[in-house]
Amino acid sequence: MNYYHNIEGEQISPMVLPTISIRGDDLLGLRTVNAPGTHALANLRVDYRPTDAGQRAIARDGHSGPGIYACFWDRELFYIGTFAGIGRPTNGNVARERWTKHIAGMSFRGHGVTIGERALNQIGDDAPSRLGDLLLAADRGRLSKTAGALQMHYEKFRFAARHWDDFALLDEAMLARFAFVYLRPSLHGRLAGMDKATLDPHLRAMERGIVALLDPPCNCGSLNQDGAPGPGIANTAEAMRQVMDAHLAAVQSDDPEYRLMPRGSRRI
Repeated sequence: MNYYHNIEGEQISPMVLPTISIRGDDLLGLRTVNAPGTHALANLRVDYRPTDAGQRAIARDGHSGPGIYACFWDRELFYIGTFAGIGRPTNGNVARERWTKHIAGMSFRGHGVTIGERALNQIGDDAPSRLGDLLLAADRGRLSKTAGALQMHYEKFRFAARHWDDFALLDEAMLARFAFVYLRPSLHGRLAGMDKATLDPHLRAMERGIVALLDPPCNCGSLNQDGAPGPGIANTAEAMRQVMDAHLAAVQSDDPEYRLMPRGSRRI
């Protein structure tokens, strides 16, 4: 583990803060939407609704600040993502802004879930599946919109189709089978006072390294071809920390390949 040090050489903070790990049912809730969805079973909304245990976890750990998170179903990895805050890196809540949408979208049960024409054509070429048949029977004009918070792609379809026996019956009790891990960089040293545009490309670079290492089924950059889940929670968290530690140490060392620059000014 790499640390920041003061001018006397004393450790003041790890470069990556302690891991936050929490179950979906401690933070989230489901409700049914009566209005027609984009397909026959697209009838759920996932709300940020912490339980008492969730509130205690939030008070202890917080869910704000920039970082990289991992999403799990039955304790197996299915997605890696980044959160750079809302407006400013220290603003926003990753559970409310990201995790609600991931469960709604990647289960394909969210009321506004969409998937593009190219993916639908791929699904049509696949061997038949219950979810595939459901999507192909839906109104293409509504289902294949290319915008919106719940826009999915083919990789996410493969994962949902693999677990459709469960996702087709998704209810409040099943939220306990989702879990999340969140790792945040400590905003010291060269990261102190940075803005979102400067930090975001570094989060994305670390995300790419983690995806390449762990091959989660729902990430576009993954080589996973069949929706099979990735590693478990402990191994995922360890790999995430190793990738983040190495990247942040290079940033602090002023390695020219890792200098903090606004997004769009250069590729990291």
